Amino acid sequence: MRKSFFLQTTQLFGKPLPDEQAAGLFPSLRFHEGKTVYKRKGSKSYIDQEFKGRLGYLQQFDLVLDESVNLPIKVKQPDLYIVYLVQASNNIQFTDEQHLPIASLNKRRALYIYLPKGRYHLQLPRGNYHLFVCYFDVGIFDDGADTDFDFLHPLLEAHRQQSSNPMASRDFMVGPVTEIYIRSLCKKLKKADVDSQITIIAQLKELIKLSKRKIDRELGIVTENADLVETAKTVIELGVEENGMRYDLSSLTDILPLGETNLTLLFKKQFGVTPTQYKKQLLVEKAKLLLLSGLTVMSVADQLGFAHERSLYRLFKRFTGQSPKGYMSTTL
Repeated sequence: MRKSFFLQTTQLFGKPLPDEQAAGLFPSLRFHEGKTVYKRKGSKSYIDQEFKGRLGYLQQFDLVLDESVNLPIKVKQPDLYIVYLVQASNNIQFTDEQHLPIASLNKRRALYIYLPKGRYHLQLPRGNYHLFVCYFDVGIFDDGADTDFDFLHPLLEAHRQQSSNPMASRDFMVGPVTEIYIRSLCKKLKKADVDSQITIIAQLKELIKLSKRKIDRELGIVTENADLVETAKTVIELGVEENGMRYDLSSLTDILPLGETNLTLLFKKQFGVTPTQYKKQLLVEKAKLLLLSGLTVMSVADQLGFAHERSLYRLFKRFTGQSPKGYMSTTL
């Protein structure tokens, strides 16, 4: 996907630094692969990470400012962006070329913003800022796929019509679950890798679904408990994807305002299984895919974080009625 969002930073921060001169500058969230630019002038600093995907473009900005600034933005083609203000000392504001306001964001809030080709400004008061920006092929919403995303309809229509007027959605919270999503996405970035490209758009879709749930919850469209349980399901999926059997379900209560007993009851009521059972189901499904890819049972057990091959064997047989080797012999 073509890059379309350019922060004009040279005048404020200077030219990019060679890596050996970037000592002391560390991204708040590191991309697994991608382009990183470091800049520093006096007590001001700037880090820009970028990853170009086939269907999505990811950017992260870390800025340290000793004064209020107006950063120029150049947009080279109309696009729909998701902007996450993950950390911030103050509110920020997007304005047009005449400095008329388009949208503002508070700390730990996010929004969708449609920007046609043109020049804009990002107003930043003195302080520290961590911005995560992503944009994607809006074709994923074609043929009625946008039906469940009412809050995006005006922006999608503006993009389809190539409107000359910028537009922003209502904002929504950036919570710990959103950060888990973003961190997981950034860890999986790989250049020239088909699986990585598929993963990027799949996880961007999940981020969009998550933002819908947050907006619906803030509008009172869904109950708090229903949203929390759906969120728990998503976090378990991400946890198993990253850590396999080592994923600790007790961490759910650290990020969700529910006790373990209450969460288990609500989860089973909504999905028919407990969080523990769901985690095991996910592990078995991942084991099936890995076995079919040609890995040995020992390799699958190791990749999924099982302490022993026999632990995977017992779990697999309990859920499928077959041993891993038996499953391969009847499936391949």
